[in-house]
Amino acid sequence: MDYHVRTADIYDLDAIDTLIHSPTVKWFGNIRPKYVEKAKLFKCYQTYRMVVLHRETSSMIAYAEFRNYPAIDALPSDCWLEWLSVRYCLTMPLSFLNTMFFNFCVYKSENDDAIASILRELFYRENRVWFLITVKNPSIAQPTYYVETFDDLEKYADVYYPREFSVENNFNTQELYIVYRFKLMRKITYRKALPEDNDDIVAIHEYEYPEMREELGDFYIAEEILRTDSGREKSFLIVAETENDCQEIETAVFIWLSTDIDIRFYVTNYELESFGNLVKTIEGQSVYVEMFNVSSVQAKNAACLFTSDALDDLSAMTILGGLQKNDSGLSVYSGGKAKVSSINGRIIEANYTSGSNRFFMRESLFSKMKYIIGKLSNSEYYISKELKSISVVYSAGMHPRGSELALDAASNVFVLKYIAARKDFPLERLFNSVVAMFCAFPDRDYCMMLISKETKSIRSHVEVLKYFMPVASRPSEVANPEEVYITHRSTIFGEISLYELQKEDVAVIQALAVGPSVSDVKSDGSFGSSTGSSFSYTSKINESAELKNEIEVITAVMKDVLENELSEFAVYTIRCGNSAKAARENTAIGFVVLRQFRSHHHLHYHYHLPRHQNYLNFLRAEIISLRLHPLFMISSDLIFRDLAMKTSYRDYYFVSSPNGHQFTNDLKKMMTVVEPNPMKKSPTTFRVPKEEDTLKERLNLTVHNFYQDHLIIYRHKLNPTKWFGNSERLVVIGFTDVAKAFLRQLVFQWNSKDHQNSETYTCLPRVQVTVITMPGVVEAEFDGIFQCPYCCNSGNCYLSFQNVSCYVRDVTFRMDLRHWVHFVPGRIDFINREKKFVKLENSCEIYYDTLLLACYKDFAMRTLNSRSAMAKNLPCNFVEINSRLKKLLLFYKVRAVLEEMPRTYKILVYGSNLQTYECIAFLTSHGVEPSRIVLVQPRRITGITAEEKLKNPYWDKNLQYILDDILIDSGIELVEDHDFVRWVEDDSFHFIMEVVFEHFPSKKQTSFECDLFIAFDEGHMAPRRKKLLKQCGIQLRKDDILVNEDFQTNDPNIYAVGKFIQMKGAPNYQYKYTSERELGRKLMHILNLTPKPDNFEYKYSEPLFFQALLPLNYVITKVTMPRRYLASQLPPEFACNLTTYKDNTFCRVCLAHTMLVDEIVVVSNKGAHLDYLEHFCGRHELLLNNLKARFSAKTIDCFLMFFQEPWTELIMHENFQDLQEKNHELLRPVATSNLNKANRNPFMDVAVQDFITLNKRYLEQKLLNFLREHRRDFHHPFALPEDFLTPGTAGWDSDPETEAEIEEVTIDM
Repeated sequence: MDYHVRTADIYDLDAIDTLIHSPTVKWFGNIRPKYVEKAKLFKCYQTYRMVVLHRETSSMIAYAEFRNYPAIDALPSDCWLEWLSVRYCLTMPLSFLNTMFFNFCVYKSENDDAIASILRELFYRENRVWFLITVKNPSIAQPTYYVETFDDLEKYADVYYPREFSVENNFNTQELYIVYRFKLMRKITYRKALPEDNDDIVAIHEYEYPEMREELGDFYIAEEILRTDSGREKSFLIVAETENDCQEIETAVFIWLSTDIDIRFYVTNYELESFGNLVKTIEGQSVYVEMFNVSSVQAKNAACLFTSDALDDLSAMTILGGLQKNDSGLSVYSGGKAKVSSINGRIIEANYTSGSNRFFMRESLFSKMKYIIGKLSNSEYYISKELKSISVVYSAGMHPRGSELALDAASNVFVLKYIAARKDFPLERLFNSVVAMFCAFPDRDYCMMLISKETKSIRSHVEVLKYFMPVASRPSEVANPEEVYITHRSTIFGEISLYELQKEDVAVIQALAVGPSVSDVKSDGSFGSSTGSSFSYTSKINESAELKNEIEVITAVMKDVLENELSEFAVYTIRCGNSAKAARENTAIGFVVLRQFRSHHHLHYHYHLPRHQNYLNFLRAEIISLRLHPLFMISSDLIFRDLAMKTSYRDYYFVSSPNGHQFTNDLKKMMTVVEPNPMKKSPTTFRVPKEEDTLKERLNLTVHNFYQDHLIIYRHKLNPTKWFGNSERLVVIGFTDVAKAFLRQLVFQWNSKDHQNSETYTCLPRVQVTVITMPGVVEAEFDGIFQCPYCCNSGNCYLSFQNVSCYVRDVTFRMDLRHWVHFVPGRIDFINREKKFVKLENSCEIYYDTLLLACYKDFAMRTLNSRSAMAKNLPCNFVEINSRLKKLLLFYKVRAVLEEMPRTYKILVYGSNLQTYECIAFLTSHGVEPSRIVLVQPRRITGITAEEKLKNPYWDKNLQYILDDILIDSGIELVEDHDFVRWVEDDSFHFIMEVVFEHFPSKKQTSFECDLFIAFDEGHMAPRRKKLLKQCGIQLRKDDILVNEDFQTNDPNIYAVGKFIQMKGAPNYQYKYTSERELGRKLMHILNLTPKPDNFEYKYSEPLFFQALLPLNYVITKVTMPRRYLASQLPPEFACNLTTYKDNTFCRVCLAHTMLVDEIVVVSNKGAHLDYLEHFCGRHELLLNNLKARFSAKTIDCFLMFFQEPWTELIMHENFQDLQEKNHELLRPVATSNLNKANRNPFMDVAVQDFITLNKRYLEQKLLNFLREHRRDFHHPFALPEDFLTPGTAGWDSDPETEAEIEEVTIDM
């Protein structure tokens, strides 16, 4: 029959429970599921839980459990091999890797063939498993309900009896049912392709890659087979055949292999040294040595980018063309008739005007700014490029050294050009095809795949690439080089095993930890004095410091494990070879260091994890360090399973801190990243555990603060791996806030509130996404090492402070998208819409299926000089803050101004939004005298009805009056109602000397000299970007991109989001100033990356969060709701505003005419993030504990404290919205009947009143049930009726995860 077998998830519990207790089922295996309650069915660890569904009816007909050790409680999980060898006489080669246990199965009596479907599915998933064992216990008298049935399993298995079995005297014994893979699975036969196979192969191609047939014709396979040229000998076409149900032979798989590979080309253009440069030597045979001059690049260490030491060294490299730093670069001869400038070595004749003299006073400043900007804006600054000569050693033969024939004869690689499978062929079985490839070339150890960037992804290639690893390319002049993937014979045939640490392993582990980069390591694990240490710029920045610390920690841990039997640590070596042999006979490919993880309950504050898993009967582990050869990444599930079998750990965590000591985990990409909570809750007093053991301090291990530190949490729960991603190539231009939110949605598309996927699978992202952005932008966003010398708390420093919500902030704070998203730095040259690629200047072509324009700038000048409008580089003393990189550049520009012109500098700031005040607060707190700042404010254009109705969080007229007074009182010159006209640059150099403004309405022009010009002009598209869009034919309207409601431009493959879009038809809802999270979620649905829900709508209903630093150490937080209907809305000033002021905290709550909270504004100097205010914006004031009535009664002194009261925990609970939706469905009939007043009568009024009274009681009961279910999630005790009747401790205080630990601290979110 037609069955569908899949992994069981939490939504299958009810159906599984019904199936188990059905009277018409058969079952065998572990008896536990037969009597355990439903809620505990999934609590015990199983490697696989599978359900079988009938395809036509979708009814469940079977459920099965598999594990890598038997369900025998008295037997240690890693001792079953010894148990089998003692009790049974088995001849098959069982091992930990090729054997699994079929521990439980229940199925409907009439569907006994479902067992075969289950067995095949397990063998599909586990390519290395050859044997499935089911243990049958001796028969005992018991009720029919508990009687096992093995007759149906026996059809596919061989039965084995223990040594003590006797037909006459001891027949009621334990039995083994062993299913052999190759008896059950249909055989695959491989042979060379023949010309008559052409039609079958082309049919396979037609389904997988129809473009190949269009390009090469209908008979290209036969033509390739019948070739007679010299290249034919290097081409191997193979077909795989299977037998169908009618015992007919069918072509199932086509494989195209080749040995025609230019080794010299690939060694020169790709990093292949760790793969033997694709050649081999033969023991006892002479060798050739050939030298290749190559270059290699790698990303620089973060300590070499933006730290003070790095920039100091960068600035000291060349100041004024090589002159000393303290040289002014100015000399006067002949009475000042000439000035000598060191710039470009030119001598500039004197012109006795005061304007000309001004630049030479700033020559040193210009040179320093230009050099640092040029470096930080160049992609070469962020990589380390090395020119070197490598030796390629290969076996000597009959051909002369250096000839192509000599390299070909010593080749150790073959190429997989193409592989495709029939539509109904299970792709998991392509592993068998990879095995066959290596069997076809027994003398070659490597297999390569070459993927063209122009080619769409092919499903068979995607499946096979799981067994390959990417090869880094070298810098070369090759345009659009192919992507190279490689695998080794040991990856396919080798067995991975873990062995406990022995004394002789210490040196092996130290060598694996050091790697090829550092060789001077002493026997005790400490570093010696070596000139080979990796330094960058000067000795102040040592890239090997983290490696040194890690090796010292590992060495100390190994010493503790070997000397202390009760050590909390565990160390295992990972080896490849024959798992049945001793450790010394297998090759060490890695190691793992771990200990028990005791801080799991602290993760819930910032991370989205299931709560209250107190049923766990095993321990959690924290991985301290894990090293593994990259060729064996695909074996991650096997490694964690083996590790779990040898320990009591079933849940593995790895904590990465960008600010603390860094430890290596080569498998972190194969672990699920725990997504941070999308919304935060109010600050609460938590109890932080104290470390009783001083071993961590002695080992220099980082003690994490899970409440305040920015940590990246990786997890592996021993669930089967499942990849989530997109099938088409997606290119995103820009790394803006909207792009960050969208990328987070894409990477974590598997996550949900109910944890369905994360509790069922090890969820791994596999996204085909390329993000194009300017050089340095991504590095600056993810940099966590920079420390501001002026600020004690770097989190509240302007250089690290972000204006967006926690959902966007955590994209760079608590995850690293660079692990999954391909970031490409560069400037866009043009977009080819016909061939669908983006061309970068002096770089490659990036092909796309869908292009997303998210490259808007928050600030861009509306008019510029014709000289500067289209320039690639703006004047070096001009600043627009559109990314963190620009903030860091501003910091170093300000520092250069203070160093070079400490008494005469002038800083000009242009803008009138809240970000302008934030920048001024930064300047005044980082060494700039207020009297040296001039703030020029443009006129605020008002009177446009549509714009007035929009809730703009970046502008607050009433508060800015107060801020202006604060700035004036501090000594800052304030100039109002002046619009930017132009700037005046030096005649010879790109440096702004003065800026001209025009007063409104007098039109009088005023100019200001400046050494630094900072502009916050908003609402205008950058001229170069506008020109680019026009050239590629994207429709514009003034400065906006025209899109439809799906954000689609006039090109159906190009979408645009951000501030510079305009929707066609002027929809009656607000689509600007909306939540980045909600917009990212809508984009996922619009781009068909996730299915659209039934209630999908284009209107926006989630608040936008904005925060900014202000002068005098204040912080403003604004949470605003978008307008769902513009036509019926009044401008914001007509809303009902409620304000409080207490203890230097100003709060304003704005109520719409519907009494919904439309805006919350808080200005405070408390310094805490107020992300939790998002929970209250958009709620009715009655739901917020009768907010308006309490305010009128003067019982609310401060709204900020009001929103931190215990009752708010209920609204902030992640499941509260579900409760609200259920209540909404319940009350909908009442609302509908009240709307239809024309047909009402007195009897109906009484009925409606009774209905309301009844449902009010029902709603109250539902709320009480909600509190009962989730009361352990709350930090404040909510009293329930039963608490007043039952003596003893309340239920909320019985959770072990909330038990007291120690010191109480109030944390900042």
